[in-house]
Amino acid sequence: MLPFVDLIMMVLQSIITVFINPLFWVVLVLVFNQYQKSTVLEERMLGRQRYSTWERMSGSIITGLAGGVVGSIVMVIVGVTLDNTGILYVWVIAIILMLINPRYMCFSYAGGVVALSSLIFGFPVIDVPALMAIVAILHLVESMLIFLNGSRQSIPVFMEDKTYGVVGAFNLVRFWPIPIIIMTVVSSDIVPAGSVPMPDWWPLLKPMGVTGDMEDVMFLMLPVVAALGYSDIAMADTPVKKSRSSAMNLFAYSVVLLAISVLSSHHRSLQWLVAIFGPMFHELLIITGRRRQKAGIPIYTAPDSGVRVLDIFSGGAAQKMGISSGDIITGINGRKVEGEDDLTAVLQQYPPYVWVDITTLEGETRTLEFSSYSEGVSRLDLVVVPKDSSVSTTAVEISSPLKRMLGKWRRRRNHT
Repeated sequence: MLPFVDLIMMVLQSIITVFINPLFWVVLVLVFNQYQKSTVLEERMLGRQRYSTWERMSGSIITGLAGGVVGSIVMVIVGVTLDNTGILYVWVIAIILMLINPRYMCFSYAGGVVALSSLIFGFPVIDVPALMAIVAILHLVESMLIFLNGSRQSIPVFMEDKTYGVVGAFNLVRFWPIPIIIMTVVSSDIVPAGSVPMPDWWPLLKPMGVTGDMEDVMFLMLPVVAALGYSDIAMADTPVKKSRSSAMNLFAYSVVLLAISVLSSHHRSLQWLVAIFGPMFHELLIITGRRRQKAGIPIYTAPDSGVRVLDIFSGGAAQKMGISSGDIITGINGRKVEGEDDLTAVLQQYPPYVWVDITTLEGETRTLEFSSYSEGVSRLDLVVVPKDSSVSTTAVEISSPLKRMLGKWRRRRNHT
């Protein structure tokens, strides 16, 4: 156990050096750009921002660093090496895929493309098991991040449902910059000071090109940078339930992918399986998850009587009095609420004190109170599901950057 304690300390020391890596700052710019698109979508939907781009960024950086530490420890324990993984090719493919659709900014797709290219065409010559093990561990980290805060700062949107008309939903969008430690192989007869002796069974993943005895092989730690993205829809489930369900499925996928990667380093025929399994099953997880949401009964539907709360603004009256997403407001200050107009009629009088009757998602009825004697209560600061089917809906995904660029080019060309 002692060698791994020493390794953890070395990981923590090495991961700090990632901040001088220019690629880390490139990733931050890419993440910032994606969050900026999310902020614009939110402002277009709600008329104002609930969270600034920097608020979204700061949370991602902090959790990304924590995830990087966990992923680095798993990388070292498994014995994943960066040698011959074609990581630069993966980055190029990942950026191209991101331009097609932001949710494709994922190493499972780019890694699968590079691995299959290597197996089919012989270019680039890479260590397929090591590359796919990196993909597996990154998604293992992603599953943890999604479970912990995948539902944070989700964007309320309206969607058109064939059965229920306009319904509320949440666009779950998160991006994380991940500094992570991966090792490289160095052959040496001299054991450097500060090295850590490892058990005979280590490494689990057999490095490409290393044959026979591992006694003369040294492993050095290298800090690298990755980016993880999460995009999902919560319509038949709450954002928390949907993100945690997705996290558990992704965790299972990651464990299986990592196991196949380790086995394929000892059995070459399994490299085809791991190269196909990686991107295919990742996409299958997303498709089946979204189909379940669309096939399920929407939670955030407009009730026959009252108004359904889709979301609330932080720091507003609704949050302070305890109104939650999914609640139905049935009355305000003794007046029955049939629609938004009833709320407006009471609040436009700036009452210093309001009490609101609600029914929760669980069917519990409650009365909540709020007062502002100095200024009066002019609004509750919440988003409700509209009853008017003519209300415009919004897309739940950020549109393709490549599509937007082509659209701008075509418009300019038509104007000339």
